[in-house]
Amino acid sequence: MDKSLINAAHRHFRKADTVMADLIKQCGPITPGRAKQPHYHALVSAIINQQLSYKAGQTIEKRLLEKQGGRFFRADKLLELKTTEIRRCGLSDNKVRYICTLAQAVVDGELNFRKLVRKSDEAVRQTLIQYPGIGPWSVDMFMMFSLQRADIFPVGDLVIRRSIQQHYQLADDVKHDRYIAIAEAWRPYRSIASFYLWKMSD
Repeated sequence: MDKSLINAAHRHFRKADTVMADLIKQCGPITPGRAKQPHYHALVSAIINQQLSYKAGQTIEKRLLEKQGGRFFRADKLLELKTTEIRRCGLSDNKVRYICTLAQAVVDGELNFRKLVRKSDEAVRQTLIQYPGIGPWSVDMFMMFSLQRADIFPVGDLVIRRSIQQHYQLADDVKHDRYIAIAEAWRPYRSIASFYLWKMSD
């Protein structure tokens, strides 16, 4: 995401949500985002990190990349590995199956990323959740970090919800609808608001 988009989001937050505007003042502006992650790599990363701490997920990613070779996960290269090799990197049997099923779909052309990137957010979501191991959170991560869509709100992310609880004085047991209602004020920059919430949770 480029600087002009981030600046536009800042102007919007100042008008639409004083809590978010104050939060930005506290933590300082985020810098323009990193380069887009390759699409298959982003999905594998999301699968690996499901239900894991950041540190644990990064450790497993590093092991698997060392086993595969290269900087990013590639469907063809991962399919060359034995499932036992992948499992020994610290992945559960289910996650090994998810990653390999997805890799086969990419290699066979069933999952075509060139077509996928032209689809709407909802169409991307409906396409990807058909694959085992790809749920709403994984799709949100993919759209934010690989497609770099500006208006994604990952309500399924525990860190995001805890950060909102802290800054908007919400109870731990508040329903997801409440988080979604708060995030409505951030449209069409909900991804950028989420980046700030992650940053302030450190």
